[in-house]
Amino acid sequence: MPAKRSMKQIEKQQRRKAKGETKEKVRFKKTIGSLDIPDMSNEELMEQLGKMKAITPTGLAIHYNLKVSTANKLLNELMEQKVITLASRSHNLKVYALTQ
Repeated sequence: MPAKRSMKQIEKQQRRKAKGETKEKVRFKKTIGSLDIPDMSNEELMEQLGKMKAITPTGLAIHYNLKVSTANKLLNELMEQKVITLASRSHNLKVYALTQ
């Protein structure tokens, strides 16, 4: 059972109702650990992707010293631009290939 409110709290609530104030929480999108993604139009990136036998998020993360989630975002953006295609997929691994 909640504790009883003090008279000061009750008065404060009544003043808010009279003024029309409400306690509204402002929601915003949080971006935690946002990192710089390497330039996607960079020819060096395309050259390195061409040299890789299998393009995977973990392989890309290790090569460019990124987080795997950042590598996933990079690969998703490259897939939207139709630079790479999804070659194979299992429940925990995605393998990509460059488009010809």
